[in-house]
Amino acid sequence: MNKQIKIFFLLLFTIISSALASVDSLYEINGSSFNERNKTKGPKALVKVNHSIGKDVIYSEPDYKKHITQDTIHVSLKKSTEQWLEMEKNSDYFVCVDDMKGGFWKIKDFSYKKTSDSCIQLNSGNYVKSGKIHYATKMGNAFTFNLLIGMKYIDLRGQKHLLGYNNFDNMRLTHNDSNPFLFIDSARNEEINKVLIVDKYKITECEFIQALWDSIPAQTRDDLWASHNYWVEKKKSIIKNGYCDAHDSAAIRIKPYQALVYANIRSIRDGLKPVYSFEESLDWTSVGVFEDGSFGIKKEFFSFNKNETFVIIHISNPANGYRLPYYDEWMAIARGGKQNYRYVWGNKNDSILASQYAWFGVRDPNDRYLNIRPDFPFKESALKHSCGEWLQESRPVGILKPNGYGLYDMAGLVCENVMLPGKRIFNSENLICKGGFLPDSLQSLNLGSHCDTDITRDFTYQGLRLVRQIK
Repeated sequence: MNKQIKIFFLLLFTIISSALASVDSLYEINGSSFNERNKTKGPKALVKVNHSIGKDVIYSEPDYKKHITQDTIHVSLKKSTEQWLEMEKNSDYFVCVDDMKGGFWKIKDFSYKKTSDSCIQLNSGNYVKSGKIHYATKMGNAFTFNLLIGMKYIDLRGQKHLLGYNNFDNMRLTHNDSNPFLFIDSARNEEINKVLIVDKYKITECEFIQALWDSIPAQTRDDLWASHNYWVEKKKSIIKNGYCDAHDSAAIRIKPYQALVYANIRSIRDGLKPVYSFEESLDWTSVGVFEDGSFGIKKEFFSFNKNETFVIIHISNPANGYRLPYYDEWMAIARGGKQNYRYVWGNKNDSILASQYAWFGVRDPNDRYLNIRPDFPFKESALKHSCGEWLQESRPVGILKPNGYGLYDMAGLVCENVMLPGKRIFNSENLICKGGFLPDSLQSLNLGSHCDTDITRDFTYQGLRLVRQIK
């Protein structure tokens, strides 16, 4: 009888598992379940999440198989019961534990097959992602392995980090800073008691489009901004849910509101709680930085709105999802743990050395900077402080050398959106963009340079990389 009961429950579990494996759920960008009756509320950025239950999978030679590489990760069960494993996307990994007797794997949302009593072959998938796999020994000891696909585990604790910057030469400042000495964040050494998960690369075009696929129109329209139609054209060359190369071109035209929506979508897709919630307003006075850490920005999504709309961004500190890095966090991870660096690569004003770490000093043929009329000299100054109003093409991520934390392209190419610590640091900014741009000179890539996002400008060229705080 006991044997029959066990068989019955095993069959029941199999049926439930099969049913759940075929169920997809839709979520709004605030993390709530999608309700057909409320579909007109908020931006059209629905997140499709597959709640599949992991099982042994026989690979069927996916389209991207030719891109897959293989590596072996050996995991010691003598260490912590929770460990972090860094992987690249589009890759097969052999994950092996030091358990000669063999145990049991529980894996969700990753394709895998068991190759021996102590090893599995696991595919990391198409996109930047965090997830978990579980292993239990026959003695009943349980282990959790956190998988970081395209991300790095960075422990900032236990040391002081050089924050801020003291050298004022060749710094790019916000467009309306008339006094370069007034808005400098002075250098200081401080502790940052955090452990962060950080995107290894800048967010790429493919990653951004796949996440916001249903929000990006299928065809260009005259009533959309040029930067929106830019993404429409990019989308046409990409297959939905298709392969995203790890070294795809960096996304270079992400508006601040779009960056925050993308962060929420990443969180929901990985089963995490979104950090941001959005409160719409038609009142321009909503734009600011408030005492509770919230801030207001212009709402620019992929739809036409005859009325200028603003959004107050509310931040959930307990949420475990992805977010923009805070200013001090970005300064610390950009320096890669080095105490005295002026640049990502060190202190030398050496263009050959710098070019090994950063895309810079390049002006593409359609750059507005190249077409300045001699009788219009102040235009040069305006563009210099415009924080990306020129026209440029992107470049692939992860081709150059990483910094001390293994992060690529922290300088040059396109600046990265950075969040404020609940207050304005320099002047009138609501967000800050750090890291510099492709057309920048070597000197302008110093870690003190910044571009500020406020109500008075419509910035065109901004990128991002996300972080997630786990401790």
